[in-house]
Amino acid sequence: MVEDDVLMHLKTLLDDGAPSNVATCRVSAPLQQPWGRPCVLVEWTTPLDDGARRQVVPAETTALDIARLVAAHVPGRRILLNGEPIEAERGRARS
Repeated sequence: MVEDDVLMHLKTLLDDGAPSNVATCRVSAPLQQPWGRPCVLVEWTTPLDDGARRQVVPAETTALDIARLVAAHVPGRRILLNGEPIEAERGRARS
């Protein structure tokens, strides 16, 4: 399966032999959008987070390319569906 190949590539991409920070990885079946190329949804979780991270990639993306994408991912701000940040941001106080 693609997920197994992605996890295998993630292990080989780590230079220092540290354990992977990815707990699970799922790749959807190719989805044909009415406005463009087919794509797949990549979803992965980490042991430290409750939520999953998601990325849409072209359907022809290889397992190695998906592993590189997951390994290079830098988490950004997390937003709830209602538009509010998950963690309240601290206001800047002027001194």
